Amino acid sequence: MKPLFISSLYHPNQVGGAEKVVLIIAESMLQHGHTPVVVTMHDGPADHIADVGGVKVRYMALRNIYWPYAPTQRRAVSKALWHGVDSCNLPMARAVARALDAEKPDVVNTHNLTGFSCAVWSAVKSRGLPLVHTLHDYSLMCPRTSMYKAGRNCRGQCTTCAFYKSPAKRLSQEVDHVVGVSRFTLDRHLAAGYFRSARQTHVIHNGLPGLPSALVRQAPPGQPLQLGYVGQLTPQKGIAQLIRQMGRWRDGQCELRVAGRGAADDEAQLRAEAPENVRFLGFIDPQEVYRAIDVLVVPSLWEEPLATTVLEAYLHGVPVIVSRRGGLPEMVDEGRTGFVYEPLEADGLPLAIDRFLRDRRLVEDMRPLVLEKSRDFLADRMQANYLRLLSEARQAAADNELARQPGRRPA
Repeated sequence: MKPLFISSLYHPNQVGGAEKVVLIIAESMLQHGHTPVVVTMHDGPADHIADVGGVKVRYMALRNIYWPYAPTQRRAVSKALWHGVDSCNLPMARAVARALDAEKPDVVNTHNLTGFSCAVWSAVKSRGLPLVHTLHDYSLMCPRTSMYKAGRNCRGQCTTCAFYKSPAKRLSQEVDHVVGVSRFTLDRHLAAGYFRSARQTHVIHNGLPGLPSALVRQAPPGQPLQLGYVGQLTPQKGIAQLIRQMGRWRDGQCELRVAGRGAADDEAQLRAEAPENVRFLGFIDPQEVYRAIDVLVVPSLWEEPLATTVLEAYLHGVPVIVSRRGGLPEMVDEGRTGFVYEPLEADGLPLAIDRFLRDRRLVEDMRPLVLEKSRDFLADRMQANYLRLLSEARQAAADNELARQPGRRPA
């Protein structure tokens, strides 16, 4: 089988978890004897082809007015123009069409399409190829990709989002199979009218390489409960609320380690407001944090599709406390691998933390359950699900083509 993957970014241009997932899937296809090809973008003047870990990667120059992943601040008019082009980027679709004609894949799996735009779906379907799309965020519904604005989650698309994303909604009807990295993410798109013509819908949780760690933390008796936060220090992540709550406990009861960076002004304000039992670690290897904490806290305010930090914590035997937002509750077996709380309830997070403080044996009791749960989020399982799905999509397309031929029926 020759699967072709389309992703805005790919190694070495990695920003988040979506492109890491594409890398894992593509390399797994190669290991199973298939011939994967990746089409991605890069910040350069010309297209080129490279070999990345044995996978053929076509890097395309972006046909738009600027590279969107640079830290440069853009004026509102430039952003509006960029998103206008990205709503249906025909030059990028033509570039992808040429790649499809050159590669002749059996099946196409698109992932994040910022920069490419959903116009590439028409290029795929005009060639009669089976099309699978994976939803990692809300970029098909919202230019910000988060459906979060002015400190609150959007209940639906605003006028601006509906305007910019109307081509994506229309073109989504060309997708044969749609995958959500969480049930919440998938259902939200379906409820908004996306992918109504899809033959099948699927939920495939992201997975990480490796196995559950045999080396888990053994907390010394009498030590304060060690909480951890890993991620960007941005308002929608809920880090400010978590830090404010830490003032409820003395140093000898509970401590918080914060790993990550944010905008300079945001981070300075967080440090100024933090009580003494909060330690800022900056940008460090997350593995160091998981080996030093008892519980990971994911206090997201936005509808986070799926948090990689939860998967990483599970692999280290660390239970979690997560907000009831997006796909986060799907990752937790309540009372067995952690707790879920409602972030709009003032005492929701403190009560969850207090459950671990009242019974310090709870962390140790949960560890074996957490390590077992981590097997649901291993790369091998995710890879097997994608291999099965892409094979089935390819076979279904072949059967449909055979059925359309006079006097022929699929076996």
